[in-house]
Amino acid sequence: MNVETIIATLEQQADVYRQLLDLAKEKTPYLVHNQVEHLNLALQQERKLVKAAEELEQQRMRLCGQYFTGLGMLRYKGGKISEMIRTVTSPRDKQQLTDLHNTLTSLLDDLQRVSQMNQQLIMQSLKFIDYSIDLMMDDPNSDVVYQHPHSQGYNTTTRSGIFNRRG
Repeated sequence: MNVETIIATLEQQADVYRQLLDLAKEKTPYLVHNQVEHLNLALQQERKLVKAAEELEQQRMRLCGQYFTGLGMLRYKGGKISEMIRTVTSPRDKQQLTDLHNTLTSLLDDLQRVSQMNQQLIMQSLKFIDYSIDLMMDDPNSDVVYQHPHSQGYNTTTRSGIFNRRG
């Protein structure tokens, strides 16, 4: 197994991760401006890219396993790039692997950061929706002040709002 094939696979992975990062950044304004149709299209593209990333990762692990087996190093079957960098003798290949390792690490960190931000936006939207539904469900004529626990109607759970979530 030659290192060039693994390097080519890593370059393909970096390209897919760049596309995923661009797509994650593209989704942010869709979330902010509630553009559901655009968001759905982006999610469809994202699913395809994630599938491609998974396939490339499996291919990379298989190739790395073959590489380490060819060297007689059976304990390195996990195929970490950092382990591979230590075993490669060609300075050019070693530099390419190091650069790709740094690039992939940076891309994945950025992708995780943007995805977390998008997830927070989604959670805030869900909280706002829940709050809005609660406002519609509450009885605007209900008294917000203290009621004596023995008075009639204390601690009733009937709601006369637009929606009845428990019914």
